Amino acid sequence: MLLLPVNAFDTPPWSTVYKALSAEQKEALYATIARNFSRQGVTHVAINAPIVLTDTQGQENRMRSPVGLVPLYGDFGPVASGQTEDAQPTEDDFQRAFWVRTVQIRGIEQVWAPLHTMFSRGNITEKLRILGHEGTFGGLDEPSLSGERTGDIAVVDMYAGIGYFVFSYLRRGVRRVWGWEINGWSVEGLRRGCIANGWGCKVVRIGSDGSLSEPLPDLVDGLRDTDRVVVFHGDNKYAADIMREIRELMRDRQSWNSIRHVNLGLLPTSRDAWDSACNTTDIEKGGWIHVHENVDVQHTEKKKDEVTMEVARLRSQVMGLSQVVESTAICRHIEQVKTYAPGVMHCVFDIELPPRAMFSDQLM
Repeated sequence: MLLLPVNAFDTPPWSTVYKALSAEQKEALYATIARNFSRQGVTHVAINAPIVLTDTQGQENRMRSPVGLVPLYGDFGPVASGQTEDAQPTEDDFQRAFWVRTVQIRGIEQVWAPLHTMFSRGNITEKLRILGHEGTFGGLDEPSLSGERTGDIAVVDMYAGIGYFVFSYLRRGVRRVWGWEINGWSVEGLRRGCIANGWGCKVVRIGSDGSLSEPLPDLVDGLRDTDRVVVFHGDNKYAADIMREIRELMRDRQSWNSIRHVNLGLLPTSRDAWDSACNTTDIEKGGWIHVHENVDVQHTEKKKDEVTMEVARLRSQVMGLSQVVESTAICRHIEQVKTYAPGVMHCVFDIELPPRAMFSDQLM
């Protein structure tokens, strides 16, 4: 697929020429563009658009669907029967949709349906950071894991998408990623991407009331070593309770891998999942949460202090401390990922959560 920028036909001299074309002439133009890029495997052409925070009905676009994408050439498939959280896509929708795959780094394939799911190429620097190829990313080596091997830990991704960061953690060698995602199209893209990369993936549906498509004991007993990803298709507001039950079940079976990292990759803010992140990160061993936020470039340090203080408050509650202890959350690094808008930067705050033993004298 060839994605043209949103202003491709709006700048001179294209704007004048394009407006003068008939519908048939425009179709011929799109076909010519596709034909000239055919050696690169292009079969479809579309005009890209930013991911908006509200949909065409003015409702919050929680699923981050690419509602502004304009297909120009090729069959992109029908509009899905499910466009909201309550009306998710069907298997027939998946079969009839147009799917794209790409490789950005380290041979990792990603798969998505462009009419229904976003793809953010700008996150490549964060993917590289997780892989250990660029910048600083603590907590994925034995010294910072207090002797625990990377292959013995687990990660939670509260906004898994099509596997943007999930796949980087897996390629880095973590044992398993537990993911959460509300967009059924993204879940299917994640599943297909896992298959393409040779990783097993188990999908578990979550109802609006937090009910699961299968009992948790059955889920745990049915997990295979090759199931490197377990993705819960539903709202991550249920994450803390569900992961707590899973931890107890798997500890009884001696198959639990401690959660040492939680990824929080939602923009403009991931605040709604901070509490769950503090609850799911291992209390005894500690860990890291990676908070993605849109930040005013003039107030990065102020935002860092706000995020760290709120996380410390939540973590202190989780650990049962008698008061808020600021050192329960330490911001070790701020990564500037990309410019989101003029004066606004997509930042990641790497926050270390020390083990509870460091605060034993302040337990209630």
